[in-house]
Amino acid sequence: MDGQLRDSLISYYRKHILEDVMPFWDERCIDEKCGGYLTCFDREGGLTDDRKYIWFQGRQLYIYALLYNRLMKKPEWLEYAKQGFTFLVKYGYAGDGRWNYVLDRSGQVLEGTISIFSDFHVLQGIAEFLKIEEVRTEENLKLLETCYDVMERNMFDPEFKEIYENTWSPVFIWHDMYLTCLSTTITCAEVMGLGRTERLMRECVDKIGNWFARDDYEVVFEAVTRMNGVCLDGPKDRFVNPGHMHESAWFCMRAGELIGEESISLRGVQITAWANRVGKDQKYGGIISYADALGGEPEPIDWFKETNSLWDEKVWWPNAEALAAYALAYRQTGDEFYLQEFLEQHKYCMRYFYDKNYGEWYERLDRSGRVKNADKGTPWKCAFHLVRALEVVWEALGGRMDDAVQGV
Repeated sequence: MDGQLRDSLISYYRKHILEDVMPFWDERCIDEKCGGYLTCFDREGGLTDDRKYIWFQGRQLYIYALLYNRLMKKPEWLEYAKQGFTFLVKYGYAGDGRWNYVLDRSGQVLEGTISIFSDFHVLQGIAEFLKIEEVRTEENLKLLETCYDVMERNMFDPEFKEIYENTWSPVFIWHDMYLTCLSTTITCAEVMGLGRTERLMRECVDKIGNWFARDDYEVVFEAVTRMNGVCLDGPKDRFVNPGHMHESAWFCMRAGELIGEESISLRGVQITAWANRVGKDQKYGGIISYADALGGEPEPIDWFKETNSLWDEKVWWPNAEALAAYALAYRQTGDEFYLQEFLEQHKYCMRYFYDKNYGEWYERLDRSGRVKNADKGTPWKCAFHLVRALEVVWEALGGRMDDAVQGV
C-alpha cells in the first residue's frame, strides 16, 4: 500500500471513531440515574427502550475498555468502563459463573440465565477491563476465572441448553456459538494466559475451520451435525451468514497469531475470500444479509427471522465486520485483492451507512443503499460491532497508541 494512502486511512479511522461515532454514545449511553448503560436509541439519539440487555452491558464495557487500552487513555472512557463493570457485577451476575439476560433499568431481573451469549459478552468485557492495571484486583480476577471455567465447561457439555438466540438440538451445533466463544477466549487469553485458555481456543478454531467451514462448498455453514456432517435438506441446513463468515475469518487470524500457528491464520484468510464471494453484492456493493449454500433463494432463520430481515438487505454489522476481515487479510498476506476489497467496502460504508448529520451508522439499508432503519441502538445493536471493527482496521493499517496520544 502506498504510504500516503496508509497514513490517510489511519488518520481517517481514528477520527471516525473519536469524532463521528463515539460522541453519539458518550453523550447518552451512560445511565447516571441507575448505573450501567442505555443502548437503545433512534436516529437522533432519543431513548427508545430503557431495559438493560446484559449482552450489551458487556459489549459496551468491552468497547470502553478496548478504546482505553488500544486507542487513547481517555479518562472518561475509564470511568465509563468502571461504571459498567460495577453495574454488571451488582445486578447482572446470577452467581455460579452465569449472567442474566435482561434487566429493567433499575437492575431488576426480567429474564435470567437463558443465554450463553450473555456469558460470552460479559466475560469478554471483564477480560478487556482487567487489562487495566488499577482494576485488576484479586477479587476481580477471581470472578473472571470463575466465569471462564463455567463457560468452558458449558461449551464442552453437549447437553447444555441455555443458548438463546440459538435453539439447542440433539442433532446440530451452531457456528455463532463457536465464533463468539473464540472472540471471548482470545481476549481472556491476553489476561489469563494460553496455559488456561488454549484448549478452548483450539476447540473453537477446529470447529470453525474443520466443521462449519467446508472446502467442497467454499462456505461456512451455520449448522452442522454433532457427527461433523452437513445436511442439505432444508433452508436452515443450507443457511450461510456472510457476516459470521467475515467475523470467524478475522478471529481465526487473531487466534493464529496468538497461538503462533500460521496455518490457523491462513485458514482465516481463506474464509475471508469465501465470505467475499458469497456475501458481496456485485451489483450494488456492500455485504448481503444471508445466502443459501447451494445458490437457491435463501430463507431467514433465528435473528434474521426475528428481525424480518430480507436476504439482500445491508445490515450494519456484517458490513463493519467485512472491513475488519479485509484489513487483517491484507496485513496477513500483502495480497492486493484484499486491499482493493477493503477500499471498496470502505467507500460503500462511508457513503451509505455513516449518518453525517447525527453520527454513528444506520442499522439497515435496502439492497440499493437507501436507509431502511435509521436507529442507532436497538435490542440487537450497540456500539460493539462497529467500534470494534473500526479499531481493528485502524490497528491493522498501522495505527498505534503512541501515535494517537501524540495527536490529542
